[in-house]
Amino acid sequence: MSQLAYALDNQPSVQPQPALLCQQQDLVPFSGVAARFAEHAIALFYLPGQEVELYGVSHIDSATGAPVMAHGLLGESKGEFYLAAPLHKQQYRLSDGQCLSDSTLKLQVFNVQLQHGQVWLLPPME
Repeated sequence: MSQLAYALDNQPSVQPQPALLCQQQDLVPFSGVAARFAEHAIALFYLPGQEVELYGVSHIDSATGAPVMAHGLLGESKGEFYLAAPLHKQQYRLSDGQCLSDSTLKLQVFNVQLQHGQVWLLPPME
């Protein structure tokens, strides 16, 4: 299984409907997998058994511009999960993408959902 899952390329980038990203079997528990939807590179993090089991953030490191965030390390502090960037180790909350050490850095957060063994990218919340 490749570490990159691809959504359908012919779907618009601002989708009014949910878009299928990959299958649950493509996810690696407590680790990241990169997915692509139109021009968006998305890092998916699957945390089975947790209150929120699936997170989607930008795969592009906001500090360096490198597509590496799916390779970052997961951590948890006070019940909140964060992602340590693989290059310079900035820590980003998975829930909102905010960097914990530099308020000027933030990852884009994607509305993703696991349904019936499939990972869906949902329309942005308003």
